[in-house]
Amino acid sequence: MDSPDRSESLPVLVVGSGVAGLTAALDLARIGVPVHVVEREGHLGGQVMHLDKLYPSDHCAFCPVWTEGAACLTHPLITLHSHTTLEGLESADGRIVAVLATRPPAVSPDACVFCGACKDACDRKGVPGAIRFRPEALAWDPALPPTPFLDKNLCSRCGQCASACPTGAIDPNRLDLPARVARMPVADVIHAVGFTERSSLTVTEYHADGHPDVFSAMDYEAWTAEAGPNAGTIRRRSNGAIPRSVAFIQCAGARDQRFLGYCSSVCCMHALKQARWVKRRQPAASVAIFFTDLRAVGKGYESYARTAATEAVTLVRSRPALVFSLPEAGGGSTLAVRYEDFTTGKVITAEFDTVVLNGGLTACPLPGVSGAGTGNQSRDVGAPVTSAGGQKQTQDPAHQTCGFCQEPGDVAQSVIQGSRAAALVAARLMNRAAGGVQ
Repeated sequence: MDSPDRSESLPVLVVGSGVAGLTAALDLARIGVPVHVVEREGHLGGQVMHLDKLYPSDHCAFCPVWTEGAACLTHPLITLHSHTTLEGLESADGRIVAVLATRPPAVSPDACVFCGACKDACDRKGVPGAIRFRPEALAWDPALPPTPFLDKNLCSRCGQCASACPTGAIDPNRLDLPARVARMPVADVIHAVGFTERSSLTVTEYHADGHPDVFSAMDYEAWTAEAGPNAGTIRRRSNGAIPRSVAFIQCAGARDQRFLGYCSSVCCMHALKQARWVKRRQPAASVAIFFTDLRAVGKGYESYARTAATEAVTLVRSRPALVFSLPEAGGGSTLAVRYEDFTTGKVITAEFDTVVLNGGLTACPLPGVSGAGTGNQSRDVGAPVTSAGGQKQTQDPAHQTCGFCQEPGDVAQSVIQGSRAAALVAARLMNRAAGGVQ
């Protein structure tokens, strides 16, 4: 493909640096288009950096992101804005202007010595607190040091992390400082803001009144990760014991009109992956997946699912009605799952030490885009652009979505969508340069 005309030197804005955003940014930069990447966190990689393994290869999730992240950081046409969000889009002099808000980090990268004392002070009884360490994928790059960061929504501002820090690098009050707002003219916008997991633990019939051994899928990923608090050992959160049994309940908060009416697409394979790794690390544990419809539609996915069955992962076609706690001998409690086996029609109550709720993945909202955040966006978004005076202009069809904020999908699908978005934007830029109709 020929390079677009860069006479105006206006960059394309990519919002989000997950695998879809990185793919789109690099595809454009490699054909000579300047790109600015906006990332709300302090590291690249998005949700993939919170995964332990990737299906169907079962390789570590870090590997496919590292090369793309390193290429993004070193490319001369790519500029990264970390700790930054897109607040909206305006119109000025016939151009789209992105309104960017950058927030100062609560942990100073210049003073932090990566000792971990802050995390030890914040965590309680093995339950992660508000301190999180960045993935070490890009630790070599001075633009993204591997400093910890504070989750604004979880931090209580108690100051214990600051008191524990030997270098005085932490100030939780920075979380509440106003953001620095800047405006940047851009040629086009690609939204790749990813997803959030929010609905599974709100399903009251499954949450067992906040029982510590009921996990959301992403929480369980972090709890069992090789780089996590248990170094890959499968444990109960309530007492640290090795679980005798683990249940995965699919469509928790999804395909449910009370929460999300759609299928989140990736949950079946995610549960199969987690279940297989439970069996590999604790072969004596019994593992069951309660599913409505088993989706294994990617390359190698059907074989992956069939292999899980040979590894003694029990697949039960059912949507459980209730999860509740049962007292254990010697104190504490375990969990019971009440369900109808759709194959036999029998109503069964089964006991499990751990329950993982899978589902309820929601697309992050797109700033300035009407109706965004449903998890099932249209492929080409018409984003209403607001003029400096606050008046909305006609919708600009130039904006693209890719990755999970377009529609639920996994890493492989997000990469394809990122390349597609970049190709469409590049074609539009060349058409504009040639004086054609968009």
